[in-house]
Amino acid sequence: MNDTTDDRETPPWGILATCVWLLLAFAISLVVAVGVFGALQPDHPRPLGSTYDGVVIAIGAMASTPIQIAVLAIAAQFRHWDPARYLALNIPRRGEIVFAVVCIVALDLVFDAMLYLTGRDLVPLFQVEAYRTAQDAGWLLWLVLAIVVVAPIGEEIAFRGFLYRGLARPGREMVAIVAIALAWALLHIQYDWLGMAQVFTAGLVLGWFRWASGSTTITIIMHILVNVEAMLETWIKVQYFS
Repeated sequence: MNDTTDDRETPPWGILATCVWLLLAFAISLVVAVGVFGALQPDHPRPLGSTYDGVVIAIGAMASTPIQIAVLAIAAQFRHWDPARYLALNIPRRGEIVFAVVCIVALDLVFDAMLYLTGRDLVPLFQVEAYRTAQDAGWLLWLVLAIVVVAPIGEEIAFRGFLYRGLARPGREMVAIVAIALAWALLHIQYDWLGMAQVFTAGLVLGWFRWASGSTTITIIMHILVNVEAMLETWIKVQYFS
């Protein structure tokens, strides 16, 4: 699928401007999330920065993601682009979706095999605690929605959508894919080194599909499937092996 810049279009934001816009989107969305969290949970015992609290994760993702996307859409409009085109939110071909699903399922199986063979739990402690705290507070459904739907949409639009558009220059797309995968992996500090290595590898796969298909939509679908698998494993762990 063609996703190249038309000669009649204004060029995308440069690398520096792209990074500034992305940081601005993260900062504004964090401020909004803190405000929403304070309004909804004034007596909650944990701060918004708590990694393992399911209520914090749910509210944080659902409050921050729409603001983040809105800021990036405004940035695209300032560059005289249609936001959906700038962020590559188009419909991929059916064959591309099928191939992507097969690849991401295979990747999940490989990752699970690596964890098993190295003696690690398939479900990290932070996922179990997030699940339990959300369940105890009556926020489990919202946590599932945040993890399975909201977070993948937000992260893919930010990284494989906006950041890729600004970093990927003709002939240097692979450099952009690696750089974005690395940045994405470094944000997942809740994992150990093997977990972060897996996130980096997944980022490379998602980046390749973004480049090959010209669509961020396909990487959103793939990311959702990864998180569905993680939530299913967490549910099984908590309900039957705790």
